[in-house]
Amino acid sequence: MSENKKYTIVVKHQRVEVSKVVYYAYHKSREAERYQDKVARQFELSLERFQEDGVHIELQFTFHQPNVEDELIRQEQLQKLKLALAALDPEERQLIHELFFNGKSERALSSMIAVPQKTINDRKKKILMKLRYLIEN
Repeated sequence: MSENKKYTIVVKHQRVEVSKVVYYAYHKSREAERYQDKVARQFELSLERFQEDGVHIELQFTFHQPNVEDELIRQEQLQKLKLALAALDPEERQLIHELFFNGKSERALSSMIAVPQKTINDRKKKILMKLRYLIEN
């Protein structure tokens, strides 16, 4: 019964009879294309997409515009952080640098310097409290 089944695809607004292999290959490629469009659309930022989704583009720009006041506050906080980091002991600064700037995990740092991971964690907490105090005062 399935041998008598006719497979058709639409070409230039007309149905064309094709073999089963061609039919499945055609639809497989169409599904792949739809999937790729869906993935690309997730990362697409365009005026047309915003309009289609009903998003007011003016609001998007106002949310992303840097506020001068916020930028000044951020610069001041960075300056305080730099001064606080400079006030740390060299070993403390090295630990913070490895964990936060080089992105090492406590476990990796632990094996690198042959100190238990719990000790690394305790030192990190102590140093962060010290940094907080230095920044706030």
